[in-house]
Amino acid sequence: MNNQEAQLILQVYRPGGQDAADPLVTQALEQARRDPELQKWFAEEHGLDLCVQAKLRTAMVVPAELKANLLALKRTAAPASRRPAWLALAASVALLLGLAAWWVRPASPAQLDSFRQAMVAYSMQRHEHTTFETSDITQIQKWLQARGMTGEFELPAGLRGKPAEGCRVVDWNGQKAALICFVLADGHHVDFFVLDRPGVPGLAGSDLPQFAQTGALVTATWTAGNRVYLLTGGANKRYLQKLLRQI
Repeated sequence: MNNQEAQLILQVYRPGGQDAADPLVTQALEQARRDPELQKWFAEEHGLDLCVQAKLRTAMVVPAELKANLLALKRTAAPASRRPAWLALAASVALLLGLAAWWVRPASPAQLDSFRQAMVAYSMQRHEHTTFETSDITQIQKWLQARGMTGEFELPAGLRGKPAEGCRVVDWNGQKAALICFVLADGHHVDFFVLDRPGVPGLAGSDLPQFAQTGALVTATWTAGNRVYLLTGGANKRYLQKLLRQI
């Protein structure tokens, strides 16, 4: 498979990971891993898909006061002649909301999956991957604090004492997360993300890492205290487990 063929397949790759088991998608993702230019293109394409998906999900939220407003409208409507118009209006609203939910749902992963996908897209970006470049974690903490981010986080055991490449602030669903980049002595690139809670439903009380193949990368996601953490990169799940000192 060449880059042009891989691009055609990855253009229709859904952010929720529903297509990851498809043999052609697997080949295309593998091609993206091997080719830096294709990997950069896929990260940008994937990031755009996630952004559009998040905007649609936000736009389709049912207002909390909708039921009360409809009931109030019913009480103030004329008893006989106008009641059919109210019923038609309510039915139309319900139908539109139902169609909207049906239209968005197939492309909308759970929030945990959405968080993983968004962070992987940031991790795969090579252009302006970090904003502040330094190897000193203390300086990174001060830089994040100066931008209203948390400077308090707990690095995985395998990253403690290791020099960083730098950091940046990224966005997910209107929340800010910190990305801290490492290129380790063995040449593997890993990114460590920190998000303040409340943040990601599906991780409540999950202090044990949850591993997942997310697009082209393996991710580990867990919580500790008031933080949600995500680690991505390396070679495979076993590599991340070593960084987390699970094996």
